[in-house]
Formats: sequence, C-alpha cells, structure tokens
Amino acid sequence: MSQLRCRLFAIGLLAALPATPMAADQATAPVAGDAREGARVARRVGCDGCHGAGGSGKVFMEDTQQGRIVAPNLTQRRTLYPDRASLAALLHEGRTHDGHAPWGMPIQSFQHLSQREVRDLDAWLRALPAVENTALPPGQWSAELTKLISDGTHPWLADLKPTPGNTPPQAPPIEPLALGRHLALTTCSECHGWDLDGFGDPGAPPPLAIAKAYTDEQFARLMRTGEVLSGGKSASGLMSGVAAYRFNAMTDAEIQALKDYLDSR
Repeated sequence: MSQLRCRLFAIGLLAALPATPMAADQATAPVAGDAREGARVARRVGCDGCHGAGGSGKVFMEDTQQGRIVAPNLTQRRTLYPDRASLAALLHEGRTHDGHAPWGMPIQSFQHLSQREVRDLDAWLRALPAVENTALPPGQWSAELTKLISDGTHPWLADLKPTPGNTPPQAPPIEPLALGRHLALTTCSECHGWDLDGFGDPGAPPPLAIAKAYTDEQFARLMRTGEVLSGGKSASGLMSGVAAYRFNAMTDAEIQALKDYLDSR
C-alpha cells in the first residue's frame, strides 16, 4: 500500500471512530509551553544576557547621560505578568504592567517572536528558581532621560514599540529561508538595525551583507565562538561576546538557515 493510501486509510479509520467527549477544562486549557526550549530561546534573544544568569537581574548600563539602567530580577517581576497574555503584550507590544516605557527592551525585535516562542518563554520564566539578589541596586534614570521619555522626543523610543499592523506568527517557519529571516529579525536586528543594514556609525555593528564574505563553515564558527573572518575577536568585542554566549544556543540547522537567508538578500 502506498504512503498516500496509508494516510487516507488512517484518516478514514479515525473518522469512523466514535468521538470521545472532551471535558470543558480540556477544551479551553492553553497549550503548555516547553521550559527547556524557552531557556534556549531566552539565551538566543538575550533575556538572560540582559537580566543576568537565572534572570536574577543586573545593571544593564550606567553613565552620566542616562543614569543607572537596571534589568530587573525576573524571578520577582514575573508576578507583575501573571499569565501568558500579559507576557505576550509586553514582548509583542511593549505594554508594561503599569504603562512605563520598557527601556532597553528591543520590542522591534521581540514583536516578531512567534506565539509558540512566547509560550515557551513563559514556561521558562515561571520555572526559574526564585532568587533574592539583594546586591542589585535600584534603577535611577537621569533627569535628562526622564524628560526625553516623558515628552516623547528620545530617538530610541521607536525601538520600544511594534510596527503598526505586525502580526506575530503562530510558530517559527519551517522553510529554511523563512526561518532564516525569522531568526534574523528576532536575533540580529537588535544590533544590526531593523532592516539589517546597520546604523552607519563608525564602530557600529555593520550591515549583515557582510555575512556573504563568510563560508558556511566560517559563519558557523562565528556564531558558535565569536571568531570573525580575519581571525580572533570582532573589533569592538561585542559580536564575539554575544555570539559565544547567546548564539551558541542555536542549532546547526538554524545557523545554516540564517546564513542562507543573509546570502539571499
């Protein structure tokens, strides 16, 4: 019997079986997320890079211009986002629990996360062991930063909002080029620009057309170890550090899909 006939036979057999009543709570219960896969996604998109190991929180940046920007302790802040819908609203729309600007969160990247990835991130977040981290200092925005955010003139504010009309996919694409684009938007655009063409400033991350100069093997090494084409670390050290910590969580197939997409642009 051919595979097609086997499948048709199986479908017909299942259709002939009497329906089993489904309890109301089973019919409406949300699909459970995968905490282990959520940890992998969190590593790839930088959740525990900014919020520290185990989501315990850390000082994200501190300078005279912006003040002290603290990525909070996720094991404490998760109570403010008690369900998946509230977490999805934060990641996809930049809607915080009290309406404050999610400063430092690349919503322009996170808006592309699929519903399944958010589901897995939610499972990861709920499964994190509680951490006290009493050494974490409070955040302290500078007066200038507070003013620019309040009056809506800070140039980074656009990064904290989704693109109007954006609809996140239900799951990451399967087709390699589509998967590569999804990975580029959710993983690379934070540093290399929302159009992946860089920001044009000296010393800034370059346009991702640079990936075409790498062979598949060299690109995989870059993504796993941070070693650039010329050998050693990137000029600023940023890509090398991020790759070795975050992108090492990507599978071989994901890295190849990303390379194929960047080569196709």
